Amino acid sequence: MKRLSQLLSAMAILALLPSFAPAYEVPKDLVIKRPAKNQPQASWVGPVNFPHGFHAVHNPCKACHHEESDRNLGQFLPCTQCHNKPGADDPTGFYRAFHNSKTVSCLGCHKQKRLTGQGTPPLSCTNGCHKLKKH
Repeated sequence: MKRLSQLLSAMAILALLPSFAPAYEVPKDLVIKRPAKNQPQASWVGPVNFPHGFHAVHNPCKACHHEESDRNLGQFLPCTQCHNKPGADDPTGFYRAFHNSKTVSCLGCHKQKRLTGQGTPPLSCTNGCHKLKKH
């Protein structure tokens, strides 16, 4: 009887394991493209190759996906879905979502990590996100 109980318990645990697996696949690499109505801030700025998998391992999802909720958990929502306004002055616009050094943004997070001794993420434009094109 004790063996049967142990066997049933083990089967129940095994049956539950798939529910602990991630419900969605985390993209390893992404290309962040400027929305069509947004002009580049400089002529050499193009799409950004973003190592999403690397960032996902080192940061909680909510750090960037701050609008994620139980309703849209696991749905891939690109930054440009919300952050798409043109110009560098709008605090929720495309440019500021990545470059605001005082809030949660790429640049803000990199600065904060350096200040708190959590590594040395790049802070300069061409040493970080915007690799210059080789002619």
